Amino acid sequence: MLWSTRTAASDRHKMSTADSEMLRFVRFEGPQAFLKATTKLDDTSMNFCIGSLYNYLSSVAVSQALPVYLLAIYRGDDLLISMTHTEADFAWMMCVPTTAQALVEGTSANPGFLGPAIELLVYSTLAQLTPNPLVLDKLIGPDAAVKAFVAAWCTLLGAQGHHVRMTPGDWGSRVTYVNRASLPPILSTPSPHVIVQATAHDLEAIAQLHIGYEADTLWHRVITREAALAAVEGPVKAGLVWYVCDEGEPAGYIVLGRVTSRTIAIRNAFVSRARRRKGIAEAMVRGVTRYYLNAPPYDVRPTEEGPPAVGFKEEVNLNVAVADAERVYRRSGFLLPAMNGEGVPGGIDLTTGRQGWFKVWLACIEPKPDAAGPEAQS
Repeated sequence: MLWSTRTAASDRHKMSTADSEMLRFVRFEGPQAFLKATTKLDDTSMNFCIGSLYNYLSSVAVSQALPVYLLAIYRGDDLLISMTHTEADFAWMMCVPTTAQALVEGTSANPGFLGPAIELLVYSTLAQLTPNPLVLDKLIGPDAAVKAFVAAWCTLLGAQGHHVRMTPGDWGSRVTYVNRASLPPILSTPSPHVIVQATAHDLEAIAQLHIGYEADTLWHRVITREAALAAVEGPVKAGLVWYVCDEGEPAGYIVLGRVTSRTIAIRNAFVSRARRRKGIAEAMVRGVTRYYLNAPPYDVRPTEEGPPAVGFKEEVNLNVAVADAERVYRRSGFLLPAMNGEGVPGGIDLTTGRQGWFKVWLACIEPKPDAAGPEAQS
């Protein structure tokens, strides 16, 4: 690891001496150092960072010439916040480990370390990204931490002559998970839908479903057949895509990813519009989650008998932003609150007593429309 002696007690920081002595910034030498340091923190709270890094390492298309950013703020030996980025990531990833949530967020008696930790992370990240801080253009992670970072980042870059803002219309969502304890009872009547693990022979059908998925998302992307094939080929080869046919036609699919030792994420779940309201989505989610959690009967048809190639997992997680989808996931055992809003019942992991979900924010950072760059400043 590369340990930075830089703390928030520098001339540009306004932290107390006590805080500055407890916090330190770390940039890890490489992926293996980061993964070793976070082995005991591997749960849904860290899946954005750890899972995305495993995705990067498993990709055959990565370039060793491009930098990998593996950053963290520690208090003593406790990792408080991690922030990572590789060329395979659509955004910078931020995580607050479950073990640090109380330290970071604080309690009624303790304000927590969110403010000073973010301050140190912002200044330290700028030092790592100089002379091109604008490469940090998207950030996803816990709502409060992301918003605090982006606010401080935009202010700091403005002082450097880079006038940026958070793009209006950025969206919030929830990360949640299901484990064996939260699975619902087995249905008395088995689902009529057969959930099949996709193979290379199914690539064309999966690509067409992926085109429909992209068009159906909040950003309504239009992609080509070639782009869709490129997007699904890797997950299909890795055995991470499952699909259902209805009346002989491909009707829906699930794509998994961000695989770690203990967790796996549902990245895409989609049913074509013409095939909805038939229970396909819930059947896919229930079948796939039971399979990866080793909770038979699975109601899925893998290409080979036995455990998944990636192994059984303790948590299956996802990031959801649509209320209708939340209802499907809640019925399938995901630990979402009983209804939208704050302070609502439900969503508690009975194995730990902790809340089984957290709010997420995706922030996009762009130059202010009427701002000139530092080269234009007099």
